[in-house]
Amino acid sequence: MRRIDRETIAEWLPDEPDLPIEDAIVRLCQMWTDQLLADLDGMGATPTYDGTIGSLILLYRTDKESPYHALKHSSRVRDYDPALRLIRDTVGKRQIANCKGEDFRRWFKGWFKKGHRTAHGAIRKLRTVLSYGVTERLAGCSAAREILHLIRFEAPEGRQVKMEYAHALAICDNALELKRPSIALTQALQWDTGLRRIHIIGEWLPVGEYDEGGIVKGKSIWRGLTAADISSDMILTVPKTSKNKNATRHDLKQCPLVQHVLSKTSFPRIGPLIVSEITEAPYWENYYARDWRTIAEAAEVPGTIWSADSRAGAISEAEEATGSLDSARKFAGHTNAKTTLGYVRNDDLKNNRIVAAARSNLRQ
Repeated sequence: MRRIDRETIAEWLPDEPDLPIEDAIVRLCQMWTDQLLADLDGMGATPTYDGTIGSLILLYRTDKESPYHALKHSSRVRDYDPALRLIRDTVGKRQIANCKGEDFRRWFKGWFKKGHRTAHGAIRKLRTVLSYGVTERLAGCSAAREILHLIRFEAPEGRQVKMEYAHALAICDNALELKRPSIALTQALQWDTGLRRIHIIGEWLPVGEYDEGGIVKGKSIWRGLTAADISSDMILTVPKTSKNKNATRHDLKQCPLVQHVLSKTSFPRIGPLIVSEITEAPYWENYYARDWRTIAEAAEVPGTIWSADSRAGAISEAEEATGSLDSARKFAGHTNAKTTLGYVRNDDLKNNRIVAAARSNLRQ
């Protein structure tokens, strides 16, 4: 049985990280049940468009040519499916041709009660679904999409928390002490390379969609970094993915925290780069998050710091150390500096002091 803890809630219910455990269990069980039911939608029947939002969502999810099927599995499960179910369950019976601006504004206010991010995410997905309807020339979609395009909804504030080096070091040392070198190595790699956790531990995907190579267990297949991705001279190469737009390389000899951990353990010689000591197999992401949180708590890392905040901490430090957003961008593997800015969470006071001093020196 899956254990529900703060890290699980933060990962799966990011809009309600402080929800009481008992309420979170109910919410997560409902969400996972809805996911199962959503997977059964349309099975054995040919979906048809009857002009309602619900029928459009069903077509968007089941049409093999839909952009929905180009999304990463994790994006579908965590982002798209929950939002699409919310839309379907609340306004799915509405005729698209009859929708007006006041309808969209009212729906946003209703969804806002579930959280600002939830409401904003639902509006974004509604735009996506209507855009799909426009490309398929489905009645009513073009006018509704144009109306929605003209309305601006307040975006939620970005997360401002970041991990500090002291947190990362404490987690690595505590993981080693507790005989969990896999977590120490993952945390060290996250901090020194700025990689996303999922790029380091890999992910389990449905076999039917990703059935070429990889480790197969039941109906799931694992994809991720392996020992072969580290060269003999300790160069880690991370291949290009839908999230990692640029393939990145990192010299692990120049990564202090990684070297600190490697002085007490080692990477495997073959197979997946990160393997759980408990299952002797690659981690499922939620199980890694659970174990990481246990170690973080033992290391006295505040509960407000999440494993995912490692990337923000690493990129923020890179920008501060180099004084260059472009260097931080390349380090993060971003193609757009605007994306990098979303991860840089440095206090502007230090930067503004440097700018003020530089301007004063210029006048002198």
